[in-house]
Amino acid sequence: MKTLRKIISIAIIAVLALSLVSCKTMTKPSTQKPKPQTTPKVSYKDGTYTGAGPKWSEGSEDATVVIKNGKITSITLRRLDKSGKEINYDKWTGQKDPKTGKVYPNLKKFRVDMTNEMIKKQTYNVDTIAGATVTTTNWKIAVKNALEKAKK
Repeated sequence: MKTLRKIISIAIIAVLALSLVSCKTMTKPSTQKPKPQTTPKVSYKDGTYTGAGPKWSEGSEDATVVIKNGKITSITLRRLDKSGKEINYDKWTGQKDPKTGKVYPNLKKFRVDMTNEMIKKQTYNVDTIAGATVTTTNWKIAVKNALEKAKK
């Protein structure tokens, strides 16, 4: 009886061991590096171009893009209130407004960061910024619209 239990135990262990080995992938890992995502090469006419993002409940966003030697050299992003007036970015620093208690996203920093990223990558297609998703999405749209005017 002990011998039979021993044989059954060994058989079960062997079956489990074989099932684990058979689950292992037998293919070699790829040595190719994944291709980085690239933005298609676009030619732009030199000049200054403006674009607007869609209007929404809190106002709108727009952008002015400067192209020199076919490259984006400068971008100005603006956040406009409901009346079309540019907001005071000193109020939008991510800090709590002592008068109203409201915390405004740090658009003062976000627009600098986003502008730098767009110029570095030479595209409007950069990440939006959490905490100001609508505004940063609309800035991207505004820059895209300006660049559409600059295409050769």
